[in-house]
Amino acid sequence: MNNDMKNEYERLRQRHLTAAGMLCLLCLFCACGKSHSYRDVNPPLKTRTVIVYMLGDNSLDRPYVEEDINEMERGWKDSFDGDLIVYVDQKRIAPYVLKISGDRTSDIVSREVMKYSEQNSSSMEVMEKVISDIKGMYPAKSYGLILWSHANGWLPASGSSMSRSFGDDGGASMNISELATLPGKYDFWIFDACDMMGIEAVYELRHNADYIVGSVTEVMAGGFPYHDILEFLFRENVAFDSVCGKFMELYRSYSRSDMQTAALSVVKTGNLDGVASVSRSLMQTHKGNIDNLDVSQIQKYDSNDVTLFFDYLDFMENIAGNDPELETLRGLLQAAVIFEDHTPSILNEFEIKRSCGLSCYIPGQNMNLDYAYRYTSWYKAVYN
Repeated sequence: MNNDMKNEYERLRQRHLTAAGMLCLLCLFCACGKSHSYRDVNPPLKTRTVIVYMLGDNSLDRPYVEEDINEMERGWKDSFDGDLIVYVDQKRIAPYVLKISGDRTSDIVSREVMKYSEQNSSSMEVMEKVISDIKGMYPAKSYGLILWSHANGWLPASGSSMSRSFGDDGGASMNISELATLPGKYDFWIFDACDMMGIEAVYELRHNADYIVGSVTEVMAGGFPYHDILEFLFRENVAFDSVCGKFMELYRSYSRSDMQTAALSVVKTGNLDGVASVSRSLMQTHKGNIDNLDVSQIQKYDSNDVTLFFDYLDFMENIAGNDPELETLRGLLQAAVIFEDHTPSILNEFEIKRSCGLSCYIPGQNMNLDYAYRYTSWYKAVYN
């Protein structure tokens, strides 16, 4: 090899070594950069995000919205493995979203993380968008949803102030069948709202959450004691007995008898199809007895002039008599309703002498409601 060839070989060799070295440095740099970026952008998922959908553009606006947010701040601990995010719609204020942080003062100190233009928060389109936004900002391994507002069970939504299903945004509300279209599966739904533990409503919503919590009757405006229950909602396995126990303890503690008003149930929704199946068998045999039923003898859950909510098991026992299949129904209801408790009376207006934890409508109480009832999933599953 002559000198010229040797020199050219050496230049090529040095260029190769330099390029290889730069490539190694570049790979090392990129690897470090990628690792750093992953830590910043994709932290480990927290156990649970609990979303409170608070519709207060109605008679619950003040002071109840602020009081409950303050309770949430009092109950919040940074040690909880999750986030508590509250969508708030009030009178004369554009809707906003808070990320709850701990505070024991009377001020609301939680950070506002989103703001919306004025909108109908009782529409499914808005609810779906808001919850999707929240999940996008605060992803978690699981989710819980608290639905806070006025409500009236399965009864059809209308413009009348006396008729609402879930939600009240300046008089607008949504039917339970609409609410059931909300995407996603939740660990639990809690209704801080009246009359939502009807068999018709929970059956309609059985695919939305593993557990549904609420009342067969009125819920006082003060609602749940959030400062006492948050710790149980953020456990990996939610302590429903403790959540409900704190609720019942609060209302039993009042000195005024009319304030000692509470009823609460927890339903494991996976067991509701069995309840529907046996109910259908009983109903096909005995529904002819409904026409001759004395509804005044069945446990009621409302104080209207015409009662619209009755105890479900009491109703079935009254129409089915001594049918041995009733024992099967009782067992299935006990498996589905994993918690039930109530005060002796509601608003000093009627007593609760027995309760299975689920209410029902009895056809024949109102012609217009009878017509609407036929469109519920429960009617189609049990009566048809």
